[in-house]
Amino acid sequence: MKRYTAVLSIIGLFLSCTHLTSIESTPAYESIVTGKSDSEQDVKAVQEAVDKGGTILLKGTFDFGPKGRVDIKNDVAVWGESDSKGRPLTKIIGGFWTFHSPLPSTDLPLPGPGPKIKIKNIHFDGVTWSPLHFPYTSGAEITGNKITNVQPFKLPIKWKGGDFILVQTGIILGTRFAHKEKFLPGAVTGNLVVENNGIDLKCENPKITMGHGVFFPWTWGATIDVKGNTIRNVSRNSIESLDNYLDDEGRGSVTITGNDIITPAEGCPFPGATTYPSGIVVGWFFDRSGAADPTKNSKITIASNFVQANGELSTGISSMSDGTLILENRIELNGGPKTKGITQLGSNGFVARNKIDGSGKWAVSALQWKEFKGSGNTFAWNDIRGFKASNADFLCSGNQNTFIGAECKVVDKGKDNKILVMN
Repeated sequence: MKRYTAVLSIIGLFLSCTHLTSIESTPAYESIVTGKSDSEQDVKAVQEAVDKGGTILLKGTFDFGPKGRVDIKNDVAVWGESDSKGRPLTKIIGGFWTFHSPLPSTDLPLPGPGPKIKIKNIHFDGVTWSPLHFPYTSGAEITGNKITNVQPFKLPIKWKGGDFILVQTGIILGTRFAHKEKFLPGAVTGNLVVENNGIDLKCENPKITMGHGVFFPWTWGATIDVKGNTIRNVSRNSIESLDNYLDDEGRGSVTITGNDIITPAEGCPFPGATTYPSGIVVGWFFDRSGAADPTKNSKITIASNFVQANGELSTGISSMSDGTLILENRIELNGGPKTKGITQLGSNGFVARNKIDGSGKWAVSALQWKEFKGSGNTFAWNDIRGFKASNADFLCSGNQNTFIGAECKVVDKGKDNKILVMN
């Protein structure tokens, strides 16, 4: 009898601890706001709650109209409700930069660190340009959200396609669109996590719409982590990370893992017409010297992603940075003889155990372009057995690269490159 009593006591203690853990894992909400499907009431109610800060629960459906926006200036966590499978039940319809953290100033130094922001379990539907635009934050976690029917916004830019370009983005963390004149150190920094979001940017005019699923243009000392997202129908680049600087203490990294990407067949050739619509693009574009500068260049790792590239000029993964690690990704090329698998323009990278299927111009490459040398990279044991090349399995115009793997079609236009065939 004593043995049974002891066992029951242990079970009771276990259940009690489990109950306590469950209670403790549920956030305490400073505010609970229920949507009224009325733009005047809904925007005002959410803004008031956000101004108070803390953790906020949004319930039901909110209408933000065509221009509704909530500005975030304090640390805040905005949560929606979700079902048993984690799918968001809370919905926000409309808005223009629906949640936005505005820059307090464009002068340096900035007055202090930006707000810490968490957005979770919300379905954003029918927003203009982007539902989540954060050019001022010292840390952000964007998880479990759904983004659909994003309406492109017209920018007056002259290019070969006309006098304007349409822009459309799922999530923006960076200052490029808030202050394009110059980079602002310290504006976007800290831990930036974009995880398990579903983004679909299907649009009517993909040929003139510059689309980005997840976009990091201009951060400083940020630890960027993009993982487990499902991204569809992005007319330019599904995940793009450009000009992300180390801070004065050498902090900063970009990690892109476990994302599921399918590009559309048509895309936008702005600002460049050589690769689009593409899967993952990283590195340096505005300040190309940063790619080879150890005081600027954040370490980049791209691993275990799936990319299906369907455009005629699509690229699965493209790196414009030195030291990039591209590991164990799976790429399917379905756009025809001009599509590309993995393009490394930077130097001293490591590209290994990726699987490239389908057909296209090349499976993997090390190329020189403008300031980029495409040299000193190692390509090891990439599986290209299911790939049919119109040009080369491995194309190289850089120097001192090493290719290790099974015998394949190699086009070597560089110097001192090593091809080690190991069947």
